[in-house]
Amino acid sequence: MNKKRFSQVIVLGLITAISLTGCGKSDTGLNTEPGDASEFVETAAPTVTTGFGSPLDLGTDVTITFQENAKFTPGAYASNYQKGMAANKFDITVENKGSEPLDLANMTISMKSGTDTCVDILDGDNNINGAPTDPLAAGASTSFTYGVGCLTKAGAPLDLTVSLNEAVVAVAGTLK
Repeated sequence: MNKKRFSQVIVLGLITAISLTGCGKSDTGLNTEPGDASEFVETAAPTVTTGFGSPLDLGTDVTITFQENAKFTPGAYASNYQKGMAANKFDITVENKGSEPLDLANMTISMKSGTDTCVDILDGDNNINGAPTDPLAAGASTSFTYGVGCLTKAGAPLDLTVSLNEAVVAVAGTLK
């Protein structure tokens, strides 16, 4: 009698396990259709234009530098990255020469490559965590790494529009 009951429990457990495996969908966690993120960023005409690698004085006691972009391979858990994208990263340095803290949470970055879709990539494995959210103290500077992925190939244009408070900066370069 014990063996019969034990067999029934095992069979019932197997049937339950098999039936539950069909209930879940396969989800890789990737955003397979990222769309154009620039529609969510207020589009204002750039007040200044620069390229990668040049410090830029915004005239409001703030200097910003976009280091030259470089190709990178996103980790397995990188957000927004799709296989086939041109993935680039670059360092941004912000220096606050003013007498008041600078709220970097107000910084927005939109990107495009011609007419191709681009998205920001967050990738903790490569220390790409987005812009800092803590205010930058007066007289201080900070650097952080920013990642971008575009549904195009290396050599295509990379155009950024960065707004920080009232300043809007256009940054032009080429995907690596």
